Amino acid sequence: MKQFFTLAFATLALAMNAQVAPVTWNVNMANEEVSPDGVYLAGGDYFGAPGENAMTDEDGDGVWTITMAMPLGYSGAYTFTNGACGDWSCKENIVGQDCAYGTWSDRFLDEVTADGATISTCFAQCTSDGSCASVSEADVTFRVDMTEQIVTGGVFLHAAFDGWGAIAMNDDDGDNVYETTQTLETGSYEYLFQNGEGGNEAFDSTYVECTLTSGDFTNRLITVENDSFATDAFCFNSCSACESTGGGDSTYTVTFNVNMANEEVSPEGVYIAGGGNFGNPGDNEMLDADGDGIYSATFTFDADFSSFYTFTNGACGDYSCKENLTGLPCGDPDSFNDRFLDPLTQNTTVSTCFGQCTTDGSCETSSEIPVTFRVDMSDQVVISDVTIFGSSVNGWSFPGELMTDDDGDGIYEYSTVLAPGGHEYKFVNSGVDEQFDAENYTECTLTTGDFTNRILTIEAEESVTTEAFCFNSCAACEGSTGIAEALGFDFQLIPSVTTGNVELRFAGVQSPKQITIVSFTGALVASFQVPANENVYAMDVSGQAAGVYFVQVQAEGLGLTQKLLKVN
Repeated sequence: MKQFFTLAFATLALAMNAQVAPVTWNVNMANEEVSPDGVYLAGGDYFGAPGENAMTDEDGDGVWTITMAMPLGYSGAYTFTNGACGDWSCKENIVGQDCAYGTWSDRFLDEVTADGATISTCFAQCTSDGSCASVSEADVTFRVDMTEQIVTGGVFLHAAFDGWGAIAMNDDDGDNVYETTQTLETGSYEYLFQNGEGGNEAFDSTYVECTLTSGDFTNRLITVENDSFATDAFCFNSCSACESTGGGDSTYTVTFNVNMANEEVSPEGVYIAGGGNFGNPGDNEMLDADGDGIYSATFTFDADFSSFYTFTNGACGDYSCKENLTGLPCGDPDSFNDRFLDPLTQNTTVSTCFGQCTTDGSCETSSEIPVTFRVDMSDQVVISDVTIFGSSVNGWSFPGELMTDDDGDGIYEYSTVLAPGGHEYKFVNSGVDEQFDAENYTECTLTTGDFTNRILTIEAEESVTTEAFCFNSCAACEGSTGIAEALGFDFQLIPSVTTGNVELRFAGVQSPKQITIVSFTGALVASFQVPANENVYAMDVSGQAAGVYFVQVQAEGLGLTQKLLKVN
């Protein structure tokens, strides 16, 4: 499911719900050269990207401050950034420290209470009184033994402190141990080595001797203290020294071949990516040296190495050029529909077709099929447009493509052509998309990670027309009384005509309720969630212009809409 609940909507929802408390963050920048762009609070699921929540230092004492009204009960991750960097390269580094939390080594905000909170610390340190410990620098010589590798295109240090760039390493004495020396401040740092065209090292959480695993990512880790030092010259992709004879049966090569016969290859090339081991699109390029349309890449891994992976047609940062294996047997829905490389026990060659599950390197003929999507809106109040969006329909561009009801029967349709395979999508009513979960909608949806969407699997057919299921349901509509009324679900606005304050009252459902407020013109005003078991919710709409609004509530696949009149 694609999320379109922006910070602006969140802020508006908070304004309509007075249950907030002030939280103040103070970060001491004594050890830093502050960016001309300023200092920011960012990250987690609430605080946005660097540049959105500016901190200030009005008295010039080097302590930067921000106060925000936070929802009671909220807790989550956050971090500080020295600048408004879009790539997070200016994020503080607290890797390995006591206050580091989660995949990205962020900080953690404890549950907000009615008393609020004040947090005082130091940039890139875990102090809790606002002081900064002194820092020093040391020269670190990074070393890697490439005895068991075929070096193509050079050897590089790929490190977080360099924004995960490529720092060239040298082997001046020809002993296959490559080195580079970097001056670093005290602290902990994640890094990998990179074998030119062969790509980055690929670790998993079993390499505990020399790595740190954060979520899906496992990288080498060093801690710099006061003295200069050189790392052990471990073998590439290993936490131990290379065997004197090199190779043996401790490492294996794996060659990936992908046939692009059915694709118009991107000018940026073809890549292997994903799985926590193969990087992002653009990191590991595949080559077609003989021009036969089959792109290849070879890696060397330790025995028993395994990983998810995928192919991309281009170097798209948002994975929009990723092959589509949705609903196919070689795509794992629990891992973004990626492929899986079984544990290595010998040198291995994988040959397949882009977007298909063939195992011999061939491509089945792929022709586009006419498809008509249908949705029954008879149980819904349609204020403006009914639309459809999806991975293959329009690249998840919200609110999607316009659907029409030419015969006025309440069933809206949209026709297009799609290639055989699996296609995820959802319908949208007046700017509000359907909300599914993984447990209650298994008949017509597919859950991939945190996202649950409708799924259509197309075989080699002449044409396809979907069932006209009810909006936000995997079943037909039950008529004018609606499913909600049949199950005793009720929703009221008290009063329905107001100058500002109004209560939302619910009955017949105890699960969380998704609330959407839409103006008479169809513009989305706010979207927020009422917690489970909360049957009365107070909100203030005094800041809205006078006029007619529609308040929609959805829960457990049920949906009701009430009209609200705001007067001056």
